[in-house]
Amino acid sequence: MNLTRYEQETIINFNEEETTASIYTHNKALRRKLAKLAQDKPGECKLVRTSHDEKAADYTIPKAWIRVHPPRVSTPLTEEQKQKRREHLATLRKANLS
Repeated sequence: MNLTRYEQETIINFNEEETTASIYTHNKALRRKLAKLAQDKPGECKLVRTSHDEKAADYTIPKAWIRVHPPRVSTPLTEEQKQKRREHLATLRKANLS
């Protein structure tokens, strides 16, 4: 059974009492990352099961590993700052060519 991209979910679930979180995902990059963590830290990250012809996986991880990181907001550079960065980059490029 093929799922649409909309149906290929990632679900992170935890409660306030337990110290672990469960992650169900179809996301290939996240599955690879979790598989590596399960291999490197088998006492903390565990594969629970796979489904959908191994295109989805359930893992259990420590709840403390769950983080939400907002993107950095950088202030726009002034023309003077841009020029200094261009000059610095040019200096670095010349040094690498030598």
